Amino acid sequence: MSLLRVLLLCVLFVGGAVAQTNPLLDHADPFITLHPVQGKYVLLATTGNNITLWSGPSVVSAAQDAKVVFTAPEGMDQVWSPTLWRMQERWWIYFTARMNKGGHAIYVLSSDADDVFGSYTFHGALDLGRPSIDPSLLMVRGVPYLMYVTVDRGENAIWMTKMSSPLQPVGEKALIAEPEFAWERGAGTTKNYPVNEGPTALYHAGKTFIVYSGSDTASPRYCLGLLTFRGGDPLQRKNWVKMPQPVFEASPANGIYGPGRGTFAQDADGWWLLYAAKATDDPTPRNRAVRAQRFTWKGGVPEFGVPQKDGAISSR
Repeated sequence: MSLLRVLLLCVLFVGGAVAQTNPLLDHADPFITLHPVQGKYVLLATTGNNITLWSGPSVVSAAQDAKVVFTAPEGMDQVWSPTLWRMQERWWIYFTARMNKGGHAIYVLSSDADDVFGSYTFHGALDLGRPSIDPSLLMVRGVPYLMYVTVDRGENAIWMTKMSSPLQPVGEKALIAEPEFAWERGAGTTKNYPVNEGPTALYHAGKTFIVYSGSDTASPRYCLGLLTFRGGDPLQRKNWVKMPQPVFEASPANGIYGPGRGTFAQDADGWWLLYAAKATDDPTPRNRAVRAQRFTWKGGVPEFGVPQKDGAISSR
């Protein structure tokens, strides 16, 4: 065995286990289950033409196995941003796509049994009245609310509506957040399209948060922002407090740019943040990949720190 191969094995194997490294997956828009399902964390991401479930026994090995559960039919493209939820003893996948090059809409799949890795039925698009992307769910007092992003009025903004069933939005459609601050509007970059998108719920110690992405998706300054729920009606914008600065942003010193699309998981040792980012400051949405790192809580809010350098992932 060559000396180079011996050194490589020494790097990859630590204490008999394969060391995991960032990036985990060469796709953008990650979503991971908070806890294991059937002994595995389940990871989804944008592929463009199908819905794939990646899985593995730990957060950092969640891209170990892959199963395609849906392939876009003829005329459908831009299959983006899938998220996965268990409701009514079934698994539900909400995702973005467009048909026949029309407006973007939010489509739904449901599992045919209570098996996340089994077969799925396609239910078509939800009726939200406007072109929309980036579906995700928020639970408040046991009631599901669909969060989504409108894209038809010169900015990407976060909206919310109550769900009477996994297939039925009902009642008011409310604007929750839109780009206000300079860092949400591409300040200091050639990509200045105003963006609030990719909303993801985060719960801790009785508090409810929405972590979202700000700035143009192609910008190296794409980053994470934070909304904190004050209580009351979640459809009232006044009940959400937006932090005036990003909570997770590029680290040129560590070679990570445009970190966004946060998603969260827990294991026995604490919390994980997974996000998409790129290793270049080029103003492009291409070459984004999924990365993972630990985070903690301070003063009742998440403290994400800065993006770590690519390479071996610290598990503690």
